[in-house]
Amino acid sequence: MVFPKRKKVIFVHGCFWHRHPECPLARLPKSRLDFWLPKLEGNRERDLRQLEALRAKGWEPMIIWECEVKDLDSLIHKLHGFLAEGNAE
Repeated sequence: MVFPKRKKVIFVHGCFWHRHPECPLARLPKSRLDFWLPKLEGNRERDLRQLEALRAKGWEPMIIWECEVKDLDSLIHKLHGFLAEGNAE
Protein backbone atom coordinates (compact mmCIF):
# COMPACT_ATOMS: atom_id res chain seq x y z
CA MET A 1 0.00 0.00 0.00
CA VAL A 2 1.40 3.35 -1.01
CA PHE A 3 0.61 6.69 0.62
CA PRO A 4 2.31 9.25 -1.67
CA LYS A 5 1.37 12.38 0.31
CA ARG A 6 2.94 10.88 3.43
CA LYS A 7 5.81 9.21 1.51
CA LYS A 8 4.99 5.97 3.33
CA VAL A 9 4.62 2.47 2.02
CA ILE A 10 3.35 -0.69 3.71
CA PHE A 11 4.39 -4.18 2.64
CA VAL A 12 2.51 -7.29 3.74
CA HIS A 13 5.03 -10.13 3.83
CA GLY A 14 4.43 -13.83 4.12
CA CYS A 15 6.50 -15.15 7.02
CA PHE A 16 7.74 -18.17 5.06
CA TRP A 17 8.63 -16.37 1.82
CA HIS A 18 10.29 -13.38 3.43
CA ARG A 19 11.97 -15.17 6.37
CA HIS A 20 10.31 -13.50 9.35
CA PRO A 21 12.96 -13.81 12.10
CA GLU A 22 12.10 -16.20 14.95
CA CYS A 23 8.61 -16.89 13.56
CA PRO A 24 7.38 -20.50 13.48
CA LEU A 25 5.75 -19.82 10.09
CA ALA A 26 9.22 -19.15 8.64
CA ARG A 27 10.46 -22.72 9.16
CA LEU A 28 12.46 -24.31 6.39
CA PRO A 29 11.10 -27.20 4.34
CA LYS A 30 12.48 -30.64 5.15
CA SER A 31 13.44 -31.45 1.56
CA ARG A 32 15.17 -29.74 -1.36
CA LEU A 33 17.17 -27.42 0.87
CA ASP A 34 19.61 -26.90 -2.02
CA PHE A 35 16.73 -25.11 -3.77
CA TRP A 36 14.95 -23.47 -0.82
CA LEU A 37 17.87 -21.96 1.08
CA PRO A 38 19.17 -19.80 -1.81
CA LYS A 39 15.61 -18.94 -2.91
CA LEU A 40 14.48 -17.74 0.50
CA GLU A 41 17.77 -16.00 1.30
CA GLY A 42 17.54 -14.24 -2.08
CA ASN A 43 14.05 -13.00 -1.17
CA ARG A 44 15.33 -11.67 2.15
CA GLU A 45 18.32 -9.93 0.56
CA ARG A 46 16.13 -8.35 -2.14
CA ASP A 47 13.72 -7.08 0.53
CA LEU A 48 16.59 -5.43 2.42
CA ARG A 49 17.86 -3.75 -0.77
CA GLN A 50 14.39 -2.46 -1.63
CA LEU A 51 13.82 -1.07 1.86
CA GLU A 52 17.21 0.66 1.76
CA ALA A 53 16.45 2.16 -1.68
CA LEU A 54 13.09 3.49 -0.49
CA ARG A 55 14.66 5.08 2.59
CA ALA A 56 17.36 6.66 0.43
CA LYS A 57 14.59 8.32 -1.61
CA GLY A 58 12.92 9.71 1.50
CA TRP A 59 10.19 7.09 1.86
CA GLU A 60 9.29 5.42 5.13
CA PRO A 61 8.53 1.72 4.69
CA MET A 62 6.79 -0.58 7.15
CA ILE A 63 6.38 -4.35 7.01
CA ILE A 64 3.29 -6.13 8.26
CA TRP A 65 4.02 -9.82 8.75
CA GLU A 66 1.54 -12.57 7.93
CA CYS A 67 1.46 -13.67 11.57
CA GLU A 68 0.57 -10.14 12.71
CA VAL A 69 -2.64 -10.07 10.67
CA LYS A 70 -4.30 -12.49 13.10
CA ASP A 71 -4.36 -9.90 15.93
CA LEU A 72 -6.63 -7.26 14.42
CA ASP A 73 -6.56 -4.87 17.39
CA SER A 74 -2.77 -4.83 17.47
CA LEU A 75 -2.60 -4.44 13.70
CA ILE A 76 -4.98 -1.47 13.71
CA HIS A 77 -2.93 0.18 16.44
CA LYS A 78 0.31 -0.40 14.52
CA LEU A 79 -1.14 0.93 11.25
CA HIS A 80 -2.69 3.97 12.89
CA GLY A 81 0.57 4.84 14.64
CA PHE A 82 2.58 4.46 11.43
CA LEU A 83 0.24 6.52 9.27
CA ALA A 84 -0.39 9.25 11.86
CA GLU A 85 3.28 9.61 12.81
CA GLY A 86 4.76 12.90 11.68
CA ASN A 87 1.58 14.08 9.96
CA ALA A 88 -0.49 17.08 11.00
CA GLU A 89 -3.34 16.37 8.57
